[in-house]
Amino acid sequence: MFRLKAILFGVLISIMCWMPSGCTTQAPSEISVAGSTTILPFMLKVSESDSREGNDTIQIYGGGSSKGIRELVDGKCNIAMSSTAISDKTRSNAESTNVLLKGFPFASDLIVPIVHPSNPINTLSLAQLRAIYEGNIKSWDTLGGPVESIQVVTRGESSGTEKVWKDVVMKSGNIQPGSVLQNSSSGILAFVAENPSAIGYVSYALLNPEVKPLSVNGIAPDRGGADPGKFPISRRLYLYVDKKNFPQDIKSLIVFVLSGKGQKIAKECGFIPLNPLN
Repeated sequence: MFRLKAILFGVLISIMCWMPSGCTTQAPSEISVAGSTTILPFMLKVSESDSREGNDTIQIYGGGSSKGIRELVDGKCNIAMSSTAISDKTRSNAESTNVLLKGFPFASDLIVPIVHPSNPINTLSLAQLRAIYEGNIKSWDTLGGPVESIQVVTRGESSGTEKVWKDVVMKSGNIQPGSVLQNSSSGILAFVAENPSAIGYVSYALLNPEVKPLSVNGIAPDRGGADPGKFPISRRLYLYVDKKNFPQDIKSLIVFVLSGKGQKIAKECGFIPLNPLN
């Protein structure tokens, strides 16, 4: 816990060191934010916050973490929302175009497998999830459920959630051909809510009563726990900027997200703040 507080304090200090001293008057600007559909609701709340200083207009749109990073590198947005850390290859490719990517972790999140509320299954192991998604377990009755073929639902390649799922759950395995592909977390939620034989995965923050979250390895998802790392599928959430194009208005927005007020919004949105709130 001390390490998380230290990370947040260090990030705030580094941003403040880049800020000019003294008071200046600036005309309101427009900030463009793109990427992760998991982070999008949080940034919408940030943009609507009455406590945020300045009158900057924030334009926010989704499309997935990878799309956000691509648009940041291409100069089409100012901030990229990413629900996973970028790879060394992505960073190197950006540098080859004279873009220096800088990531600011602002919260932790859990990725939760979900099924239809009528499904009697309550917990699965990582090995069982991998076998389901590889196609080695094809029917719910194999796991003590109904005699129904399992409909596997997954995200597209641009999704940070999908990347974490592959890294943690699939390991070196491949998701079975013919899986139902959804381009957003809301798409997965809607499909699973309407199909009793389906299984998918979403951020804990996006859960709703129309789906049933599963425990993994016997551990229930609980963002209120002291250690979110206890749940087998967890991750950090990031806002990325180009260090070579990091003006005052963008810095101020990042500072707000990392401040107590911004961290409170993160908690309200169902994430686990980096700075634990009392």
